[in-house]
Amino acid sequence: MRTLLTILLIFFSVITYSQCVSNQSFTLTPVGPYQPGDVVVVDYTLGTFTQLNINWIIAFQINLGAGWTNLIPLINPVGGGTQPGGWVWDVQNTYPSGLNFGPGWRFVNTGFVPDWGSQSTGPFTMRFRVTVDQTCTADDLSISINVIGDCLTGGWNNGACCSDPAYNIYNGNVQVVTPITSNINHY
Repeated sequence: MRTLLTILLIFFSVITYSQCVSNQSFTLTPVGPYQPGDVVVVDYTLGTFTQLNINWIIAFQINLGAGWTNLIPLINPVGGGTQPGGWVWDVQNTYPSGLNFGPGWRFVNTGFVPDWGSQSTGPFTMRFRVTVDQTCTADDLSISINVIGDCLTGGWNNGACCSDPAYNIYNGNVQVVTPITSNINHY
């Protein structure tokens, strides 16, 4: 009985954790830890976007800790559905719902309603590059991605929205290198 209860709790916690996103993965090149000046390439894949209440995917927001700089998009999300439109890089965008988005990629739908997302369910793959800022403190190097549906942005209103938590890619701090110097001789 105890085993069955444990399995059910794990099952329900997995189900409630992600309403619309599943099968997310990433690679970091090179792998951490990181020092000032290191350049890191992040490859991210969203395996499936479940269209809860016909909620279409509209954006991938990249969240970076204060220790990163020079965020550069390298490969736009691949996977856009059959409707006209495409993924564009945006540093900041305010959606009709008031959601302040950016930086990241957002889908611009040119075939239906401009504030609707992509009807594709995935997979989506993308790549970006970041650099560890020059610092002498152990600054935050967290990286995460929010996957946003058009129900949250005000483009679609059909019941419950997908409000999935950010997907954690990296947690760490800048590895500060203390310079080693020789003894100072005073004559």
